[in-house]
Amino acid sequence: MKRKFQVLAVAMLTALSSTALAQEKKLTIVGVNIHESSMRGVGLKNGVDAVAEFEKQTGNKVAVNVETGPGILEALPRLGTLNKSAEDIIMVSQLMANPRIAAFLEPLDKYMAANAIPGFPQDWVKAPVDSGTIKSQHYLVPLRCGVWIFWGNKKYLSDQGVAETPTTPEQLYEAAKKATFTKPNGEKVYGFAVRGISDQVPSGLATIGAMFGGSIINEKGEVVVNSPAMVKAAEYMRKLFAEGIMPPNWTSVDADQMFTQGRLSMVVSNDNFTSRFESTEALGPGGTVPFHVPLQESLRKNGINYAGSQSFYWGAGILKGSQNKEQAYALLKYLAGPQPEAMMMSNGNQPCRSAPLAKLGETVAANKVGIDTLAISRPPLPGNPRLSEASDAIAVAVQNIVVNGADAKKTLDTLSTDLKGIYE
Repeated sequence: MKRKFQVLAVAMLTALSSTALAQEKKLTIVGVNIHESSMRGVGLKNGVDAVAEFEKQTGNKVAVNVETGPGILEALPRLGTLNKSAEDIIMVSQLMANPRIAAFLEPLDKYMAANAIPGFPQDWVKAPVDSGTIKSQHYLVPLRCGVWIFWGNKKYLSDQGVAETPTTPEQLYEAAKKATFTKPNGEKVYGFAVRGISDQVPSGLATIGAMFGGSIINEKGEVVVNSPAMVKAAEYMRKLFAEGIMPPNWTSVDADQMFTQGRLSMVVSNDNFTSRFESTEALGPGGTVPFHVPLQESLRKNGINYAGSQSFYWGAGILKGSQNKEQAYALLKYLAGPQPEAMMMSNGNQPCRSAPLAKLGETVAANKVGIDTLAISRPPLPGNPRLSEASDAIAVAVQNIVVNGADAKKTLDTLSTDLKGIYE
């Protein structure tokens, strides 16, 4: 009899355990490490958990599956084609947003019609909203936005006689030339760099091109990479490199790391890097001066005295194969709300809504420059299923011009033909 009671007790415990597991609700977000840091505060000294309250309110456990950059590019089509996926939400960058996302992601409009996200989309920055909208259907809620701006090492610029931050390409050249020097210990400090690693070259070219009024692909979707403005931009980068103002290992060096290590006087980088550049391990509080992208004098009209740049963003979308779409949408709405947004901002995330961006700009100089720049900026390349092919072609062409001295006009003419085969 005792044995029967033991068996019965084990069976009951097993049944209860199975029921509990069946009732446990879980949502899985696929992103990169910045998303885990933003949402959970992981890896941050004073990070806060912006998702804990959602879990408490709904009983849904939230997991963030961290991918590498290339990994998440591959994850979208792989997970998006599944009829049933264990993952629910995926973070989509401007590099991934193209009309194909409609095949991978759930349209959000029917959920928003029943349970609207307050202020969406009118209170959001326009470019990322537009990128996540296919045939008038919204597929993404942008949660992280930014833009490239210029940063200077305040001490180096002052010590080398650069009294004011440059506002034109000519002034930038002169300042960068002055701020290229050798320390007493023999270490070389380069005056300027924009990222030269292959997958970053399109963004760098787009930013330098903007100084001369050019772009790789214009707002109409036309390939204009071989325009006179872009030829001038490529030749400008070649001049800086050939004169030793940019580092000789430009194609492989981490420009941001060089700046934080005090080996660059000026750099083009993210507008939300104040905490990184002014950390105690880098240049220290007040060690930088952020400034707008310089603009060619002839283009400075109607009150516009700085150029646009390349914008970037991450938007959250629901995978078509998610088995928890209603709960997933509830999480998107929660993350887009003011309190979680503020918590993620304290973790270093830069939001995509205009009002909190403006608030940031009241106290953080780089964010003020970034907000101004974001308003007139676009991603360097429109989303395209062959985006990696386009990016590689641009990198090869620009590196050939800058490092090897290839003829800028001829090289960009060939690149234009290649890009037209992809985009037009």
